[in-house]
Amino acid sequence: MQIVDWQIGAVLVLAIALPAGRAAAGQVEKIGAAGTLRTATLSAGERSSVMARVLAHPDLASRFAGHRLTGIRATTATMTGMSGESRTILTVVLFDHTALETRNVSIDAVTNVLIADEVVAGRPQRSAEELEEASAIIRQDEALRRLLDRGAVLDGGFIVDDPGGSRRRTIQFKLVTADRRTLVRTITVDLTRQRISQ
Repeated sequence: MQIVDWQIGAVLVLAIALPAGRAAAGQVEKIGAAGTLRTATLSAGERSSVMARVLAHPDLASRFAGHRLTGIRATTATMTGMSGESRTILTVVLFDHTALETRNVSIDAVTNVLIADEVVAGRPQRSAEELEEASAIIRQDEALRRLLDRGAVLDGGFIVDDPGGSRRRTIQFKLVTADRRTLVRTITVDLTRQRISQ
């Protein structure tokens, strides 16, 4: 994962210049007593940049030295108070494959101050990167690769509980025939151990 240029903060703060009460395309705006909260829909490139910046934060690097952290979700939100002051927050939901827990981490886009780092309950569904990684692990298996090369298709790709009972992050697929009428095999990939579960 690439470390991001700190200029992303300046790019994200441009959202503040939008007129109050009028959200741009791809944004959701909520107005309350404390001011306006505007969340933006990120492009794939923006999402990757936000993830890279948050995961590279020095406080995370020191707290989780030696841990394998994987970004799952990334969001930005701009909060504008009633007095007009604004703050843009970058938030990433990540999975710590070493501690086997999901965390929610937020930083200030301008000051780079770590605002939140907390363990969250639940099992966030897979990211595009996790789907790609799991598919590549499946193709490393010679027998499965042959089936895929002959036209079999992977369906699903949902995060599930580890069949072995651990808190490791696992993703499950159905391998079906090309016409999708016959189940060939259920495949569970252990993303923490980076291998197919037995």
